[in-house]
Amino acid sequence: MAQGYQKYSQAYKKAAINTVDQRKLIVMLYDGAVKFLTLGSQKLREGDFYNAHTNMVKGKSIVAELLASLNLEQGGEVAVNLQRIYAYMFDQLIEANLQKSPEIIEEVIVLLKELREAWKELDPPKEQPAVSQPQVAGRQGAIPKINVKG
Repeated sequence: MAQGYQKYSQAYKKAAINTVDQRKLIVMLYDGAVKFLTLGSQKLREGDFYNAHTNMVKGKSIVAELLASLNLEQGGEVAVNLQRIYAYMFDQLIEANLQKSPEIIEEVIVLLKELREAWKELDPPKEQPAVSQPQVAGRQGAIPKINVKG
């Protein structure tokens, strides 16, 4: 019975993720990275290096996914800047793991929180009206197109 529930739960989570718009999905990724890195930093301070490493790897994997999902062709300058920030964070997390430094992790957490707030404040894409209305020439959406894999 527990196995059936677990399969149902996984299917539900997958369906929920597939129906979330990209902006919300990116915010969810930031939330996950912050959660795991906060735990990693806390575990480092407690001297629990195994659990610190495990959580740091999870947080680093999310940053790697954010980096890999960028569409540099469609995202333009925003995507290029995000690529630089994500690469910096990824490198810092490797360094934090090597040095066992919660301070470096906390620096990355600050960056992730700032990016999260910026994404959260973006206006959600407007739904198309049922009746076609004239479009304003040259107007583009506020959210850059970023392809999220997975």
